[in-house]
Amino acid sequence: MESIWRLLKQRLKNRGLIDDPTELRRAIEEEWDKITLEEINKAIATMPDRVAAVNERNGLPIPF
Repeated sequence: MESIWRLLKQRLKNRGLIDDPTELRRAIEEEWDKITLEEINKAIATMPDRVAAVNERNGLPIPF
């Protein structure tokens, strides 16, 4: 999920400063809707390796 949040954050950053809360919400919704199934599947595909890394660290956080 972190990779999807990072993607969303980068896309919002590319839009420039949005100081109106209503406009920010609209921008978030627009960018969220643009996330493709391919991008989601790519994030999902990393999960087995990430779970294994967490297991190796006995549940401790791993670098992202």
